Amino acid sequence: MSHESQPDKDHYTLNRADAYATHHDKSARTKLTTRRERELLLRALRRAGNPRVVLDLPCGTGRFWPAIVEAGAERLIAADNSDGMLEVAGRNALGPGFPEQLINTSLFAIDLPDASVDFFACMRFFHHLAHREDRLAALAEIKRVTRGAAAISLWVDGNLGAWRRRGRRLPTLERGYGKRICIPRGDIESDFAAAGFDVVAHYDVWPRLAMWRLYLVEKAEL
Repeated sequence: MSHESQPDKDHYTLNRADAYATHHDKSARTKLTTRRERELLLRALRRAGNPRVVLDLPCGTGRFWPAIVEAGAERLIAADNSDGMLEVAGRNALGPGFPEQLINTSLFAIDLPDASVDFFACMRFFHHLAHREDRLAALAEIKRVTRGAAAISLWVDGNLGAWRRRGRRLPTLERGYGKRICIPRGDIESDFAAAGFDVVAHYDVWPRLAMWRLYLVEKAEL
């Protein structure tokens, strides 16, 4: 994949990162959704055996870290390709050394060695990838860096939210990080298989209502 198609542009200034954090804490609805997403990530972490070393990429402002610490992780590496997000995330550290590292890096070229973490959390990113080639490139990096499992959340079809979007004019399908799209479940599950992952479980944030789904995947055995 060419450099031009990678989401290396910093989409979040410090002010925008602050606004992002405020948005997800502004109402009972957003707080409830965050709580539900944390619960599902915790469920995935527990099903994956309470991994010791976890990478959160993109980490955003650290919204999902309480689930990671509750699952008993000993080490958290947090990464994002936005300096603004990382600055806000640094303020939200859960304690000395948690996260152990804050890294500015792209999901398409992660600045970590092969098999360096036990679990990879990739929350709220893949619905920004309209092109299969980009999703497969990101999945290849996830597979390279994790020793076993990953949690990946995105928008999928088969629910009221997706049904309500029918007939809407689709956004321009940009390469790399673009506007949010609803990805058919069959397509993303095919992407997982093509990248060498088995789907272990999936969890819907609001079953049959909302588009948000979290997949727990593991590297397929050869």
